[in-house]
Amino acid sequence: MIKPELIRSHAKRLNISENGSRKFLVLAIEQLASSTYHLDLAKKGFIRGKNDKIQEFLSEVSAWDEDEFDLEDFEVIGYCKNIR
Repeated sequence: MIKPELIRSHAKRLNISENGSRKFLVLAIEQLASSTYHLDLAKKGFIRGKNDKIQEFLSEVSAWDEDEFDLEDFEVIGYCKNIR
């Protein structure tokens, strides 16, 4: 689950709606899972893989703070998926 304060801070920082911020963060999580940790995106919201990789992934995501992403990250991840 994405921390509500993270959604709010990125919405304000990136000048987008909270719903857009939530969508962006979901895309960032999916991108991290598949590209860095090589986990499978089984269904929307479900990730499969080796337990140790999943634990590492969850630890990284849970450590995200309001400074995790900047406008460039949003443009690369968000605009490519038409978030607004």
